Amino acid sequence: AAARSQSPSARPTAREARLAMEPLVAMVLGLLLLLLAPCRGDDGDHGDFIKREHSLMKPYQGVGSSPGAQWDITGNTVVIGHAVRLTADQQSKLGAMWNTVPCHVTDWELHVHFKVHGQGKKNLHGDGFAVWYTKDKMQLGSVFGSRDPFHGLAIFVDTYRNDFDDHDVS
Repeated sequence: AAARSQSPSARPTAREARLAMEPLVAMVLGLLLLLLAPCRGDDGDHGDFIKREHSLMKPYQGVGSSPGAQWDITGNTVVIGHAVRLTADQQSKLGAMWNTVPCHVTDWELHVHFKVHGQGKKNLHGDGFAVWYTKDKMQLGSVFGSRDPFHGLAIFVDTYRNDFDDHDVS
């Protein structure tokens, strides 16, 4: 999400700062979900293998409204052949992607590859993103796009400098 330029004498209020962060929270939510794959099996086999129902890999089949979809998308999320774009490079956009299949394994590991970029002014590429591993299905809320409280694990990546003096985050 793009932010407006601030002079030292016109700093935003705490409420304005929180409102400016909401789109980033939703973007983080979606990226966290991308990190949920692969899972390691719970059958005593300690060899690594990919659980396809929990993996999100090119060419991104089984996403959205396709038959047998294992990943739900919400908000401004767009799936294209080589990438998943959670949000456009515009202010106040949000997007998410959630796995629809419960992960019932005792041991698992997560491999995530992501890129945050855009053409926004002064390198303001949104507020960040989150990866969620939760007990319940996606429920929209105020914590990086998910509900509060939640039961599970969340990894938050905050990409926005909140000091309001210097917005160059390069």
